[in-house]
Amino acid sequence: MESKETLNKLQRKIEMGLPKHILVYGVILWGIPTALFYAAITPFFTGQSFMASLSFSIWVFPVGGIFYGLFSWLKTKRQIEMLKTK
Repeated sequence: MESKETLNKLQRKIEMGLPKHILVYGVILWGIPTALFYAAITPFFTGQSFMASLSFSIWVFPVGGIFYGLFSWLKTKRQIEMLKTK
């Protein structure tokens, strides 16, 4: 029963389409929070101001989120295929 629920959940993630999946899971849910976290802790270790580290991280991590979102998409597709073959 759990694998059927998991399959439905994964299929809903894929149904949103690749661009939306990358935007939601990569940029919004990974890139932006990571950028804010990085900007918050960097001043403690480097002495760089919060705004300076934010100006760097707010574009670097969301761009990295595009790749994270693509990886997440491919992983989800593989998981669906594995569950379908069970």
